[in-house]
Amino acid sequence: MKNIYEYLLEKADAMKIIDTHEHLNPHKNYVGDVPDILCEYFSHYSSTDLMSAGMSEAELDTVRDYQKDIVERFKILSPYLDCIRNTSYYRALKIAASKLHKVPDITIDTIEELNEKFKKAVSDDNYRRYVMKEVCNIEVSVNDAWIGDIKQATTELFAAAWHPDPYMTPGMKPEAASLDEYCEVYKQHFLKQIKDGMKTLKSTAAYWRSLYYEDVDYKTASELYNNYIKNLKDDDENVAPFPKPLQDYMMHYILKTADENNFVIQIHTGLQEGMRNNLENSNPMLLKNLFGKYQNLTFDLFHLGYPYERELMVLAKINPNVYIDMCWTHIISPYAARNAFNEMLDVLPYTKIFGFGGDYIFYDGVVGHLTIAKQDICEVLADKVNREEIDTELAEKILSAVLHDNAKKIFKL
Repeated sequence: MKNIYEYLLEKADAMKIIDTHEHLNPHKNYVGDVPDILCEYFSHYSSTDLMSAGMSEAELDTVRDYQKDIVERFKILSPYLDCIRNTSYYRALKIAASKLHKVPDITIDTIEELNEKFKKAVSDDNYRRYVMKEVCNIEVSVNDAWIGDIKQATTELFAAAWHPDPYMTPGMKPEAASLDEYCEVYKQHFLKQIKDGMKTLKSTAAYWRSLYYEDVDYKTASELYNNYIKNLKDDDENVAPFPKPLQDYMMHYILKTADENNFVIQIHTGLQEGMRNNLENSNPMLLKNLFGKYQNLTFDLFHLGYPYERELMVLAKINPNVYIDMCWTHIISPYAARNAFNEMLDVLPYTKIFGFGGDYIFYDGVVGHLTIAKQDICEVLADKVNREEIDTELAEKILSAVLHDNAKKIFKL
């Protein structure tokens, strides 16, 4: 007879998954100009670990130069790769190479074989569907593909997220003559995106500013906008950011407009990808003044808030409209993901948890991440059954909820 962990893992493998967050190109199978396994697998995440281990940007650029011999590039990569083989980022790549290309590990002896198999696989236009549907059994992925055309971003595989952040501080000269006009332009754009099929807003502001948005009165914001427009030169294309109070006002307007439409916003919290970011900017506690103000708006807070996961659990416990998203989390640290999921099931209604989002820019990574996520979730649920905290029936119900049902309901998929 199977133990409870194996039983739940079989259930997870058989069920449809809702993937709450990706960055995948919906119309292309690989990241770079040409298919190349080193460009693909070290396009992000593991590249950060490599630099953390001492690799220079110049060395990384050489490793990802597909015009150079792949064995010679791997020789540059190898001493740093050996330092990160213990990490979850690497583990996800190893799983992907094994499951998708039947290559058990990424070494100097296997790199040419793996590259050839990868290139052959992605040459088939059906590869995207094969990975997402046949291997991962993903019903739909909420995809932040940086595509402004929602109809183009929406496919059989993907429902679209859209960034409102450029309205919080535009990168180009605003055409609106007044703050009222500027806000109306945003509102009409937002409503059009909904009509075209957008399922959620997505804010990544924590990469470049604090998540604390102060309340700024209309008079102050209007004066700031007028002064900003007045000081722009006619030939300005790329412009300076809005002053922070004007950014804050616009974010409140973005949230107010979403609140009026009973919508959803995904917000990056916690660890930022890349080097030398300001982690304090992304503490989910900085958002606490927003949840009661916009009670019809659903806040999908990303990445478990790691390493602020307990703060995020409390925010979700005391605010009905705050949900915890474990996207990216299982490859940041499976140990932290398991501990947090275990504690969340003690603290929260299980309907407040989204259990998986791959958060990759390349398709192979989704396979590795989902494998680890299922293992984490099933291990925690099995442990709770074995401790008689829950029964098997409830464990199955929670499994379905966190990997499918909760997200399907909230995003209206």
